[in-house]
Amino acid sequence: MLTSIYADHIDALPPPQKDRPHTCDVAIIGGGLTGVTAALHLAEHGYDVVLLEAETIGNGGSGRNGGHLCQGWPNDFHHISHQLSAHDADLAWAAGMAAVDMVASRVRKHNIACDLQFGYLHAALHHRHVNELLAMQHEWSRRGYAFLTALTDRTALAPHINSQSYCGGLYDERSGQIQPLKYLMGLALAAGAAGAHILEHSRVIKIDRGVNKTLHIEHAPQLTASRVLLCGNAYLTDIGLPDMSRRLAQVTSSVLATTPLSDNMIQHILPSRATVADCNTALNYFRIDADNRMIFGGRASYTNVNLGNVEADLRRRMCTVFPVLANAETDRVWSGRIGITVNRIPHFGRTDDDIYFVQGFSGHGVALTGLAGTILADAIMGDAEQFEVMQSLRHMPFPGGILRTPALALGMAWYKLRDRLKL
Repeated sequence: MLTSIYADHIDALPPPQKDRPHTCDVAIIGGGLTGVTAALHLAEHGYDVVLLEAETIGNGGSGRNGGHLCQGWPNDFHHISHQLSAHDADLAWAAGMAAVDMVASRVRKHNIACDLQFGYLHAALHHRHVNELLAMQHEWSRRGYAFLTALTDRTALAPHINSQSYCGGLYDERSGQIQPLKYLMGLALAAGAAGAHILEHSRVIKIDRGVNKTLHIEHAPQLTASRVLLCGNAYLTDIGLPDMSRRLAQVTSSVLATTPLSDNMIQHILPSRATVADCNTALNYFRIDADNRMIFGGRASYTNVNLGNVEADLRRRMCTVFPVLANAETDRVWSGRIGITVNRIPHFGRTDDDIYFVQGFSGHGVALTGLAGTILADAIMGDAEQFEVMQSLRHMPFPGGILRTPALALGMAWYKLRDRLKL
């Protein structure tokens, strides 16, 4: 698994200035955006926090994603709202729509240089997609979100994208892009400055449950904590709770970065430099980063086996959208794991002995992970209203038992065929 291009100019965290602690108020497992955000929020409120990361900060999906910063939840809001009272639905809606603002606020507060840029295009490949986007605009507008512009033909698309692949779209001026690893490392430095202990290369191999939890750490002393947050998403391996593993499917997603493109080329293909995702179930998503590279993702493996040539597949996808990039050189291709739930809504939960968790961001992790980390931290601090609303949502286990990965791959094959046939 190659290192993402984001890591090229990232400095390592400074080594801990104190001996490894043996006890703490809250132990957090997972050094991605969820865990680091929770650590920062708790440390800022005076909690004794230890974050344990098996590898290095951002080694998982938080440092390997496409860098898309999206408003809202990953699925149509009615999948949430029909399970909730009107009051709780409004609370869940407001939480989802606050996620991007939380990112922007933390960027400003901690002065994080992470290439934050706004402007996002949901691109339709056929008229069913256009109708779905218009329905989305209607629902969001009804709830007070006034930042969506419908683009119903290629002429309306032209200020944002020059591609024959798309026939319409929906432009969101409040979503955009970010260099996710720069942002994550900025949060980690802020958490450390606030007093959190961030311990890399500290793989938790076992948790002894009880009023006080004992965390067994590979090649390190044990850690005792009153409360534990499981924030590893698709990277928790053997320490995730059974209720979690049944309701999460791991998906391997791959991303390609070109060498820098000329300003003329960028003006030709993406005049407004909007961040773009299409509306297919197995979607393509892409952006131009601060160094003028095309960052193109779209090859997801639901069997978590990278069969064939990943670079060739991503280049084929990219050149289908932009034939003029046929001669663009590849700088890097990398992969990472994301977690998805059946209904594409994050799965929140808590055990009777104060182990909290959240998982399954289903492709919206750059913004929602920070929201989720904040919700978990607030629940620890006694403000559990948002947590209880999200915890109340039903999450079906993935069908198939031990065969669920092949079953998921088979199900996705149907959706991919549906996308290709434009049904």
